[in-house]
Amino acid sequence: MRKILIISLFLIFKYVCTAESSFFHKTDVTDKNNYLNNNFESDNDSNYLNVYKERLIALNAISPIDLSYNENILPFIKSYLGRNKALISKMLSLKEFYFPLFEQQLDFYNLPLELKYLAIVESALNPKARSPSGATGLWQFMYLTGKDFGLDVNSYFDQRQDPLMSTKAACEYFVRLYDMFGDWHLVLAAYNGGPGYLQRKINSVGSYSFWDLYPHLRQETRNYIPTFIAVNYVMNYAAKHGIESDISRITISTTDTLTLNKQISLSTLSKMLCINVETINFLNPSFKKDIFPANSVLVLPLTAVRDFLDNEEASYMFIESVAKKEILIDEKRIIYQVVKGDYLGRIADDFDVKVFEIKKWNNLTSTDLIIGDKLVIYVNNNQQHNDNQNDNLINEYIVQPGDTLWDIAKKYKGVSVWKIMSLNNIDSDNIKPGTKILLPTI
Repeated sequence: MRKILIISLFLIFKYVCTAESSFFHKTDVTDKNNYLNNNFESDNDSNYLNVYKERLIALNAISPIDLSYNENILPFIKSYLGRNKALISKMLSLKEFYFPLFEQQLDFYNLPLELKYLAIVESALNPKARSPSGATGLWQFMYLTGKDFGLDVNSYFDQRQDPLMSTKAACEYFVRLYDMFGDWHLVLAAYNGGPGYLQRKINSVGSYSFWDLYPHLRQETRNYIPTFIAVNYVMNYAAKHGIESDISRITISTTDTLTLNKQISLSTLSKMLCINVETINFLNPSFKKDIFPANSVLVLPLTAVRDFLDNEEASYMFIESVAKKEILIDEKRIIYQVVKGDYLGRIADDFDVKVFEIKKWNNLTSTDLIIGDKLVIYVNNNQQHNDNQNDNLINEYIVQPGDTLWDIAKKYKGVSVWKIMSLNNIDSDNIKPGTKILLPTI
């Protein structure tokens, strides 16, 4: 009865899914060759420079960070409006998810909201971004710096890749750097190059002006502030330059958090909630494995969280049953009897499963097998269907006294125990002499 109940619960979960759920929906971005509100002939036209300057003056007027025009900024603005236009289109889409979170934390720490654009410079809003030096996440924390700001890294998750936790850490770092330098350009330069490096340059040059330090800095740090200002410009005036957003239906307001009481695999969660793996991974980038330990806090679509909690008892019953293999999705439970010469590796190969899975299903603490032991094995029904579809049948084979399926399989090239069992609907290795069975060939 329990098995029937759980299967029924699973069918309830699946009933609401007419197709695999996903928040992602992308449309082609129109590439407009002419700017929407200008009729200039080329980027070299002096009128362009006047427009850039005027718009940056407008941005600078409402920001505590100096965003005024500088000739060093122009190449970066032109790059984002030209060959990197597709990147900005993608950023306009992703900002709908990330920027509300960034702005909430920046406001909490009383920091300039314009710092949200720094995540574009650092990672292109990719929480799994990793630099050659090992800096990771939206805000590109090195391991030790992340630890210094409370970001945990273990075998299951990396909080440097967690959007909320890493943003809090970045805000705390901004506060610390501003206390050290008191100037937002220097804060940004220190964020990129390190506060020790920047202080040494300040001491050697004898100036606290970024533009005085500019020619003395290494290229990456030198270009960091011009890039940041250029990103501020293009993100605010993208529409004026014919750059449209990729369309995505995912926003932070359409998600909620769910704390798991039990461990669950990514595939089980995907099937149960009818959410595709891509969406779950996008919403939970800090997890490193395809498994969520107990007490994990997941971000999921709001409707999925509500469905899970409305059926919480059934949800956990389903999770527990799948973990214990009391029911199976697209699988078949068979009993295999150990014969002479058997070992787990060979049995696993025959049934296209893993050794550790056989050990788990049968509570085995070692790989030792005894002739006559019966093993529970779960095989994929889809694989069975495909094998049956592709196999060509040869003459019937009559089981001889002393025959085992392993003995029979060895006699025919490309024939496995599993193929014989699936083709003949045999649930165990117990076959009687005189029985007629069909054998497949490859």
